[in-house]
Amino acid sequence: MSIVYWGVLLAVVLCGSAAEGNPKAKLCRDGSFFIRPDPGMAFILSAILILISGLRYRVGTDYMAYYSWQVPTWENVWKNFLSFNESGFSLLTLLSRSIWDDRQSLILFSAVITVGLYTWTIYREGQAYLLSMLLYLFLGQWQGSFNAIRQYLAGAVLFAGYHFILKKDYGKYILIVVLASLFHKMALVMIVPCFLFWRKPDITQLVILAAGSIVLVFSTDTVFRIIDTMKGKTTIFADEIAYRSNSVSLFRILVGFVPVLIYIFFCRKDRHTEKQDFFINAAFFNAFALLAGWKSAYLGRIGMYTNGFLVLGYHQILQLIRDDKARIITYYFVVVLYLLFWLYSIQAGGISAFQWVFSR
Repeated sequence: MSIVYWGVLLAVVLCGSAAEGNPKAKLCRDGSFFIRPDPGMAFILSAILILISGLRYRVGTDYMAYYSWQVPTWENVWKNFLSFNESGFSLLTLLSRSIWDDRQSLILFSAVITVGLYTWTIYREGQAYLLSMLLYLFLGQWQGSFNAIRQYLAGAVLFAGYHFILKKDYGKYILIVVLASLFHKMALVMIVPCFLFWRKPDITQLVILAAGSIVLVFSTDTVFRIIDTMKGKTTIFADEIAYRSNSVSLFRILVGFVPVLIYIFFCRKDRHTEKQDFFINAAFFNAFALLAGWKSAYLGRIGMYTNGFLVLGYHQILQLIRDDKARIITYYFVVVLYLLFWLYSIQAGGISAFQWVFSR
């Protein structure tokens, strides 16, 4: 594995620890105040992650497809908007090349938006900053965008707007989903949380999600027929058929169920805050969404959107462990487990070697 990734891990640990260890309090006009990590260290860490992502070269299986992406005209952007054909990405392509006339510009500006939205939202949340940044790295939300650029752009927009579900401002959240879908249409599936996350987490919730995911596992062909009909597809290429039929790693799915098992076996079930209810439901949804895509890497891509909830949600779940010693042990277990998952993901994602754009 490239030394660059070890450097990134070191930067997250050092900058994240410094930011969390030197918090800043901000007084609001109404007399209340909130505490956030040190903004200087948080900015430095965000800049490091953005620059490494944006200045990579031929890193990621989809890199060259985006590097060579055709630059649309304003007329193309407008047509894509009217036909709901991911016009947000067309606009980003056009603007990035207008600002910097180089093929790398789309890669760099995508990184600025994707990584910037994730790290800003983690900073804005303020709680357990180091843990959240480690999970952002370990869950693959950072290096995952090296491959699926459009999907992670959409995921970053959704992540930045998650709090609208928490506030039960569903109108604004649906607008966020629509905005995300301008980068990738699959983001529309994230309207579903509006109907699930408001519930109290209980056995009924688990049964509903388990039943839905099992049905999807055994009906992927039907799902794809519906998708192709909606898209008006008549020809499916061999590489897409292979992608649709490739199974998702069982290790990835099992790791997704870890927070569910922690909640079931170790957390108290009474005296939840609404925020804790939200993130428990989000952990349920993420785990069963990963299970639903077990038999198809194509459907498994929903994890690009749902994994983001765990970045902030793990802290809320760990707070529900009654015993302090058990909470600390679980904390370190989670960190080590996801560190191993991160190392596995880098190898499995084909990005273990790293080179800078300056070497092209």
